[in-house]
Amino acid sequence: MLEGVIWLLILKLGDALANEAAVLGKSFLVEASALQGLFGEIRKMKEELESMQAFFRTVERFKDADETTVAFVKQIRGLAFNIEDVIDEFTFKLGEDREGMFLFKAIRRVRQIKTWYRLANSLRDIKANLKSAAERRRRYDLKGVERDAKLTRIGSLSIRPAESVHFKRADDLVGIAENRDLLKKWMKDEEQRHMIITVWGMGGVGKTTLVAHVYNAIKTDFDTCAWITVSHSYEANDLLRQIVEEFRKNDRKKEFPKDVDVTDYRSLVETIRRYLEKKRYVLVLDDVWSVNVWFDSKDAFFGGKLGRIIFTSRIYEVALLASEAQMINLQPLQNHYAWDLFCKEAFWKNENRDCPPELQYWANKFVEKCNGLPIAIVCIGRLLSFKSATFLEWENVYKTLELQFTNNCILDMNIILKVSLEDLPHNMKNCFLYCCMFPENHVMQRKWLVRLWVAEGFIEASEHKTLEEVAEDYLTELINRCLLVEVKRNESGYVDDFQMHDILRVLALSKAREENFCIVLDYSKTNLIGKARRLSIQRGDIAHLAESVPHLRSLLVFQNSLTFGSLRSFSRSVQLMSVLNLQDSSIESLPNEVFDLFNLRYLGLRRTKIANISRLIGRLQNLLVLDAWKSKITNLPVEITRLSKLTHLIVTVKPQIPAMQFVPSIGVPAPIGMWSLASLQTLLLVESSSEMVRYLGSLVLLRSFRISRVQGRHCEKLFKAITNMVRLTRLGIHADDDQEVLQLDALNPPPLLQKLFLLGTLEKESLPRFFLSISKLKSLTILRLVWSKLEEDMFCYLEELQQLVKLQLYDAFDGNRMHFRATSFQKLRVLKIWGAPHLSQMTIRSGAMPSLVDLKLLLCPELKSLPCGIEHVATLEELTLDSTAEELVDRVRRKKEDTISHVQRVYVGFVRNRELAA
Repeated sequence: MLEGVIWLLILKLGDALANEAAVLGKSFLVEASALQGLFGEIRKMKEELESMQAFFRTVERFKDADETTVAFVKQIRGLAFNIEDVIDEFTFKLGEDREGMFLFKAIRRVRQIKTWYRLANSLRDIKANLKSAAERRRRYDLKGVERDAKLTRIGSLSIRPAESVHFKRADDLVGIAENRDLLKKWMKDEEQRHMIITVWGMGGVGKTTLVAHVYNAIKTDFDTCAWITVSHSYEANDLLRQIVEEFRKNDRKKEFPKDVDVTDYRSLVETIRRYLEKKRYVLVLDDVWSVNVWFDSKDAFFGGKLGRIIFTSRIYEVALLASEAQMINLQPLQNHYAWDLFCKEAFWKNENRDCPPELQYWANKFVEKCNGLPIAIVCIGRLLSFKSATFLEWENVYKTLELQFTNNCILDMNIILKVSLEDLPHNMKNCFLYCCMFPENHVMQRKWLVRLWVAEGFIEASEHKTLEEVAEDYLTELINRCLLVEVKRNESGYVDDFQMHDILRVLALSKAREENFCIVLDYSKTNLIGKARRLSIQRGDIAHLAESVPHLRSLLVFQNSLTFGSLRSFSRSVQLMSVLNLQDSSIESLPNEVFDLFNLRYLGLRRTKIANISRLIGRLQNLLVLDAWKSKITNLPVEITRLSKLTHLIVTVKPQIPAMQFVPSIGVPAPIGMWSLASLQTLLLVESSSEMVRYLGSLVLLRSFRISRVQGRHCEKLFKAITNMVRLTRLGIHADDDQEVLQLDALNPPPLLQKLFLLGTLEKESLPRFFLSISKLKSLTILRLVWSKLEEDMFCYLEELQQLVKLQLYDAFDGNRMHFRATSFQKLRVLKIWGAPHLSQMTIRSGAMPSLVDLKLLLCPELKSLPCGIEHVATLEELTLDSTAEELVDRVRRKKEDTISHVQRVYVGFVRNRELAA
């Protein structure tokens, strides 16, 4: 983690230097002299850290080798935080010049000269301490530390766990039968001469155990075999030598040539190829972290009579070395298997390995905590097997493990899972640790999280991508490395929701506390806060913490009891805060002190009761994100247009929805001059006006845009402005009411558009040209139409949108019959029809919607029967009907409809209140 801290610090120093010319240009003569000295020290500090960065990376990797190195890393981290304090104070003090009349600003800046000299002296002192610490460290033999650490690492991480699983009894293995049989089938397949097989999943999920069980069962069916646990820092020649030695040792006919030259890569490859020419062999490469392992060795395995090469890995990219048909994604155990495994380990002394009734409660709690992860179940079960079998003793163990997961008795688990974190690039380590700030089992949302990562400064800029796009790449990598668990994908295949496995979260929390990265507040444990840079409040009173957190940069609130007074105290005491997220809290207004946080980059007000934003928001010149989705804010002050760095402005009001009525979200009037916010990438939801649509085209960086209260007279200028938004991927246009007609003639949808929401009556004459234009958009996958008043003869235009994955028609269809032709909607996965009062007949021809998995028919009272031809949709997994179609629902409930016998889930009942989501 130290390398991550240093990397972020170098970026922050660079940002400060980037403003040097502008700051000096606005300075008085005397002040400029002081500032030049400060900028000079900042530049020297940046150069020093850049020169030492590789050294820090080495020290961090081997810091557990001895106590001296641990102390050194801790000292350097403390100095790094001191540097950050200086830079953040510098930024904050510069921001104080933003308000007031010229005379007062001048007086304030003269007074700040002492501050500039003080900060420059602080940097000199820190640099001296940094060099002194490094000099002391050089007195010790770091190379010896590296060597010892490497031996420790290889011994503990590779050899011992991998070897031990070979001695597992079959009776001790649970939940592997299906994958075991599949692996055996592939191994014995005589029709395919050469096969690569991959088994992948998160650390500790049982990949090595599964493969070792199959390997031991079938290896005698082959002429030779080899099991290699691949080191993180492997070398190609060493890897091939290990394979040679294993093949020689396990050669059943003892035909491996003696005294062969194995001194270089070429001779190693040729030796293996000649030997395998007429052999049946199996090779297991265990715990592979890079695809290069295969590309460095594959030349040796072109021949062979029958070859099987198995990779185990926690990296998705490695899994892709196999074809999809020979790939196993190993998942945590199902509940009953997890319970069986726990009992085998915790009660191995008992003859039947049964859980005593008095321990049933805590046993279930432990199993639940492990979330099906076998390594955690085994280690915790083994630990408990040596404890007294009493309710009180097990309760004490559970509370201890809640605090930290580093007990020596479960060291195996800690080591196996920690290596996943150590292998991450420094920028992704910060992103991963950040996820432990969310509550246990919390479902994180993709867009929300990546914006937080950007605001925290974790994301490295890329020439061809936005910071959010780079952040999404990081997220994908963390999921592919099995460090985050996928919960839900959207219809386009992107992961929208995900979680952190609880065991990984506990270990990450321990690491985060150690590194002062963050603290999760648990009731009154304020003594742990120390110099923590981030605070996650999940329960407990925070009013007394204001004076205890001077180093805080981020505050995330996950409870609804936050008070106005406690937030005011925090804002006064923690002036250098950059992230303030109050999502779902019960707070009703923001204290003025919040708007003095000049360094604030993220202000999260999602689903709060806040109804007004103060005009003081214009002070937050560094604000990147204002997220007030489903808050109570109905107006924005004009001062918000001064926030030139703002990239995401999200303000919607959650409407009060009458039963059985569909109502969209409500937006806010656009302040005069909003079109000057040229950095905006997200703008929703704002109300249309003649002036707004006239200047809207200047927001050319927009990627997500929704506008409401659009009138027919606005359409031409609005749609021309949208044409300029060539980067737009999400577009929502809400008419003023359901009687307002959207004239689509002037709308030329941007080429990258992925999601389109139209609310309002669609002008009939313009529909053919409009649907033809959007049918050419290769990226458009989601279309939502509301109040469109489509008639039967217009439905054929929709069928031209072959790229659609999701289609929603809300009070949008006025016809009696809906007909799906045989070639229609080839990629459609979700079809939702809400509110079709006259729809009485649906026909689905064979071949239509061949990918449909989810069909919802709601508020269609005249629909007396299921869609004719629904039996042709073999992919359908879920069908939802509501009680307004009484005859149809009654037959479905009485299971009189054989045409849906193939559908896995059928839901019938009342419609819940629904609303549009931003």
